[in-house]
Amino acid sequence: MHTMIDKLKSFFPYIGTVLLFIVLSFAYFSPVLKNKTLLQMDDSHAIGMAQELKEFEKETGNKSQWTNSAFSGMPAYQIKGDSSKNIFSYINRTSRLGMPYHTVAILFLYLLGFYVFLLSLKMDWRFSLIGALAFGFGSYNLIIIVAGHITQAYTIALMAPVIAGIIYTYNRNIWVGGLFTTIALGVQIAYNHIQITYYLALLVMILVVSRLVYAILHKTLHQFAKATGVLAAAALVAVLPNITNLWTTYEYGKYSIRGKSELAAEDGKKQHSGLDKDYAHAWSLEPQGTWTLMVPNVVGGASEAISNNRAALNNVDSRFKEAVGGQSQYWGGRPFTSGPVYAGAVVCFLFMLGMFFYRGPDKWWLVVATVFSIFLAWGRHFPAFTDFMFYNFPLYNKFRTVEMAMVIASLTIPTLGFLGLREVFTKPQLIREANWKFFAAFGLTGGISLLFYLFPHAFFSFINDTELSAIVQQKQQAIQQNAAQASQISAYFDGFLANLKLARVNLLKMDAIRSFIFILIASASLWFFVVNKLSGKYLIWGLGLLIIIDHWGVDKRYLNNDDFQSKRKVGQEFVLSASDKAINQQKKDGERVFSIYRDPFKEVVTSYHHESIGGYHGAKLRRYQDLIDRYLMNDWRSLLSLLQQQSDQESLQDQLGEMHVLNMLNAKYIVYSPNAAPIVNANAMGDAWFVKDIYPVQAPDGAIDALSYVPLDQKAIVNVEEFKDLESYSIDSVAGSLEMKRYEPNHIVYDYSIGQEQLAVFSQIYYPKGWNAYVDGEKISINRANYILRAVLLPKGKHQLEFKFEPLSYQIGQLISMISSLLILALVLFAAYRLLKRK
Repeated sequence: MHTMIDKLKSFFPYIGTVLLFIVLSFAYFSPVLKNKTLLQMDDSHAIGMAQELKEFEKETGNKSQWTNSAFSGMPAYQIKGDSSKNIFSYINRTSRLGMPYHTVAILFLYLLGFYVFLLSLKMDWRFSLIGALAFGFGSYNLIIIVAGHITQAYTIALMAPVIAGIIYTYNRNIWVGGLFTTIALGVQIAYNHIQITYYLALLVMILVVSRLVYAILHKTLHQFAKATGVLAAAALVAVLPNITNLWTTYEYGKYSIRGKSELAAEDGKKQHSGLDKDYAHAWSLEPQGTWTLMVPNVVGGASEAISNNRAALNNVDSRFKEAVGGQSQYWGGRPFTSGPVYAGAVVCFLFMLGMFFYRGPDKWWLVVATVFSIFLAWGRHFPAFTDFMFYNFPLYNKFRTVEMAMVIASLTIPTLGFLGLREVFTKPQLIREANWKFFAAFGLTGGISLLFYLFPHAFFSFINDTELSAIVQQKQQAIQQNAAQASQISAYFDGFLANLKLARVNLLKMDAIRSFIFILIASASLWFFVVNKLSGKYLIWGLGLLIIIDHWGVDKRYLNNDDFQSKRKVGQEFVLSASDKAINQQKKDGERVFSIYRDPFKEVVTSYHHESIGGYHGAKLRRYQDLIDRYLMNDWRSLLSLLQQQSDQESLQDQLGEMHVLNMLNAKYIVYSPNAAPIVNANAMGDAWFVKDIYPVQAPDGAIDALSYVPLDQKAIVNVEEFKDLESYSIDSVAGSLEMKRYEPNHIVYDYSIGQEQLAVFSQIYYPKGWNAYVDGEKISINRANYILRAVLLPKGKHQLEFKFEPLSYQIGQLISMISSLLILALVLFAAYRLLKRK
C-alpha cells in the first residue's frame, strides 16, 4: 500500500506542473474567459480564402481541393486541406484538451512540449518547469499568435518533443524513443507548416552529425547506427499518414511561385526554381537585431508609433514631439515587424554559463545550431552564406521570411542555458574553481547591456538608410521650394533627425538597463548560492519568478488584452457591403469580381463572397503571378487613375476594352467602393467562347506577350510545341451554343450544341495535375490557351461537357494515409496489449 502511495506521490510534481501550465496559459489569455477573441490578421486571410470551400462542404458533405474564389482559381491544398484520413490530425485535437485553439492551447503546448524535452535530457522537474517557462514565453512564440500564424505556432510547439524523442532514442530506449519520435513528428507535420518542419530537419541534421562524431570518438558506432536506423524508420512512419498533404504540396509547388519560372530570366539574373531571391529575403534579420535576444528594443521593437511609448518622448524637444511621435519605433532593415525575437535577459546569461561550464554531449550541437540559425536569419545581410544556401541547399529557396530561422535559436538558447544551470547547481565548485568564467558570462551579457545603456551611439545608428534618404530628400525639396529660408529649413530637419534618434535611444536605454538589472539579480543569486549564502530551492524558484516576470513584461507589449475583442465584432469585415449585395442580385456563376479600392492582390473580402480576380496567398500559381506582374497590376492602377479623373462610363468601358487579360478572366464587376454599385464590365468575355483560329507561339514568353495584341475573342494563343494537336486548327467561322449548367468549385458542367468541331476557350484556370474533361462521360484532352486558360476541342453535335478536379496525388495519398493510420493504430494497440499482459 505504501509503495503504491509513494509511486503516486512521485507523479504529483508532474501533474502539478501540467496544471500550472494550464493556469498560466489561461491567465495570459484571460480575455477568452470573458468570451472575447483575438483579432488575428492571417487568420482573417484564411477565413476569407476558405469560405467557398466551407460552404461547399456544408452543402454537399464533400471536400473540394480546388477553389475559384481567389486568383481566378487555384488548388486548395494549402487553403483548406483534407486530413480526415490522417491519424495524427486526431491526436492533434486530443492534445489540445479542448482549450481555445487560437490562443490558450498553443501556449499550453509550447510549455508542455519543452518540459518533456528537458525531462528527456534527464533534467530535474523543477529545472524543466522553469526552462519550459523560458521557452514558452519567448516573445516570438507569442507575437506569431497575434499575427495569426496559428499552424506555425503549433508546429514550433512540436519541435521540442521531436528532439526529445530523438535524444531518448540515442540515450535510453530506442523503441520507446522511436515510437515517441514517430508520434511527435507525425503530429508536427500534420500541422502543415513545412518551413518550420524544414528548420527542424536542419536542427536534427546538426544533432545527428554531432552524435556521429561522439560515437566515433567513444567507439559506439554500432549503437549509433542502430538508433539512427530506428529514427529513420520512425520518420518514415510519421510521414506516411501525412502523405496526402506532402505529395500535393510538392506537386503543386512546381506550378506555384515556389517553383521555377517558365519565362526567360531577366538579364543578369540567375534562373532557378523557387522564390525570387529578393522576395524571399525581404524579411532578413539585420545583424544588430540579433541583440534583441537579450535587449528587446535594440532596434526599436515593433513597427508602431513612438508616441505609443510616452516615456520615449520624455526629453524630446517639444517642437518635435508630434512629428517624432508619429514615426516608427522600429528602425531596422525589414519592411516592418511585429516585435523582436526576445529569448530573455536571464536566459541569455544562463546560455553563456552553459557555454563555459557545460561539458556534456549536447553542448556543441546546441552551439552550432544557434550560430547556424542566426546566419540563416541574417539573409541578405550575409550574402555569401545566404546565396550558398539559396542556390545549393535542397528546397531552401522555396521559403520566404528567413528571420523565421530564429525559431532554432529560440529553442537551443534556453536548452543550453538550463543544461548550464543544472551543471553549476549540482557542482557549485565549478564556479569557485574557475570564477573567471562566471564573470565572463556576466560581462558578455550584463556588461554588454550596461554598455548599450551608457554608450548607445557607439553601437547603433538609430535610423536606417531608407529613412535617412527620405528625410534628406524632403529637406532638399523644402529648400528648393523656399530657398530664402534654407538655413531655417535645414536646422529644422537636423533637429527633427536628432530628436528622432533621441527617442529611439530612450527606447534602447530603458530596455538595456532593464536587462542589466535582471541579469545582475540572476547572477548575484547564483553567486550567493555558490558561496552558501542562498539555499538551492530559493535559487531555483527565484530564477523561475525572475524569468516569468522578465518574459511576461516584454510579451505583453505585443500581445495583450487590448488585442482582444468581443466575438460579435469578429467577422464584421466580411459583412455584405452595398456593392456585394448589388453584385449578388445579378451575378451568374463564372462571373468574377475585381475590387480596386484596395490592393486586390492582398485582400480576401472579395474572395469570401465572390469569385475574385485577386486574393491573398503565399503560393499562388506562378503563371497567374506572371499575369499580375505583366498586366493586372497595371490594369488596377489605370482604373484607379480613370476613376480619380472622374471619367464617364463610355471612357471607362473603352479603357476596359483594352484590358484583354481582365476580360478573358471574365472580370464582370469592378468594385471601386464598398458603398456603391459596381461598374459592370461590358467587355468581359463570359465563362466560355468559341474561336475560329489559333495564334501559334513556341514558348511561354511569346504567349504572355501576345495577350496584349491578339484578338482573344477570335483566336486562342497556343504553344504549339506543347499542344501539337491544335497546330492545324482553323475554321471559317464559329457558331453554336455553349452554356454553363452546373457550378461547383471542383465540378463544372456545360451543355453545348455545334455543327462542326470547334475549339472552345474557358475563363477557367488551366492546371495540368488534376483537371479532367469529359464529353458525355468520355475523357478528352484539355489544352492550355492564352497562357493560363483551359481550351477544349469539342466534337460536333449536342453534348454535355464536364470539368472534374480529380488529382491522383490526392486520391492515392488519401488511400496511403488511411492504410498507414490504421496500421499505426493497430501497432499502438498491440504494444499496449503486450505491455498490459506482461504486467
